[in-house]
Amino acid sequence: MEVNKNLSDKVLKIKIIIEENKENWTLQQVQNFYDNISNNKDLTDYEKEYLAEPCEKLISEKFPKKNPRRILNNKSLEARELLEEVHNIVTKEFDWSKNKVKQGVKPSGHMIGGKIYVGWYISYKNENKVNTGFGYIKEKEESDPYLKVDYRKVGQDFNEEKTFPIQLKDDALILFKNHLSKAINNKDYK
Repeated sequence: MEVNKNLSDKVLKIKIIIEENKENWTLQQVQNFYDNISNNKDLTDYEKEYLAEPCEKLISEKFPKKNPRRILNNKSLEARELLEEVHNIVTKEFDWSKNKVKQGVKPSGHMIGGKIYVGWYISYKNENKVNTGFGYIKEKEESDPYLKVDYRKVGQDFNEEKTFPIQLKDDALILFKNHLSKAINNKDYK
């Protein structure tokens, strides 16, 4: 994960502490540390996710027979894994050099703001402000996650979106690729 200027110095220092002491951590200490991060009301959701990543990595490396997702109950791990897979596919298949927004898997504003339980996405926007995105959404902890593919012209009253159950990821990916092709090649957005 790249360093974001929205992270506090405290959060960046905590990540360094995790990484510098990784040889000394026990599994219980990692779990307790993660729980403290999750329950810290002074950290934003984005900061919590940022600090969860080295905990997951530490468990994967130091305790390879353990499942970090199950141990840490990281609400976003499935979303990020699925979207990283999609991102890898589409960045190999399409030229993203003219993308006008940050690349990679990003947390949604709705998740950061607490409006939904999990929300991550990838997106592409061309110079004509035509945007397409592929998102993973879980509105509440007890609800089923779903995928959302959208295609829109920023600043205009045009927004096409379609949702898919997780099981239809391949169908969602086909639609996203179609939208990407149009956005990258500056085809008419309607």
